[in-house]
Amino acid sequence: MGATTRTFLAVELPEASRRAIEALQRSFEPRVAGLRWTDPALFHLTLAFLGDVPTGGLERLGDAVVQAVSAYPRFGLELKGLGAFPDPNRARVLWVGIVGDALNSLDALQRSVVEAAATAGHPPTDDRFHPHVTIARSKAGRGPSPNLLELCDQHRAWSPGALPVEEVVVMASELTPRGPTYRVVRSAPLAGASP
Repeated sequence: MGATTRTFLAVELPEASRRAIEALQRSFEPRVAGLRWTDPALFHLTLAFLGDVPTGGLERLGDAVVQAVSAYPRFGLELKGLGAFPDPNRARVLWVGIVGDALNSLDALQRSVVEAAATAGHPPTDDRFHPHVTIARSKAGRGPSPNLLELCDQHRAWSPGALPVEEVVVMASELTPRGPTYRVVRSAPLAGASP
């Protein structure tokens, strides 16, 4: 069997937003137990997780995604508020929400890249889509999931800024003992974005 690459499709965050979220993480660390904080270099909005893609198929996948997004005009959203999966009372994942008038544009873009990936032979492993940026996960096997209801309520209006959607990236993920590392395999600019 040939080599595979753990792959997902995503929108990356601007540096200013990464720094703002990192500052919030640092403020939480001393008072919130039971969470493993996401490295700010890894912050992103996942559009679709594709799982293990044969490395030889990455170029075809990238071509399909480039073609799928090329007609979409770029748009802007806002990163705002905190939430948790499955819910704040028993949090497994802590996230920053995504809001804005262009959420319909994001939904259409997400459906388009999922269809492109499926056409290229790599459908997503899960068809659910809830736009968010993961900033922490509960530490597996270290007691019950934390209750983050008060934390999420206190930060309902908090915002680290804008999320411009100008390109979709095909991202490779490698799991290491120190956590995942990501590498952009292909960038797919939206219409009007700089090449």
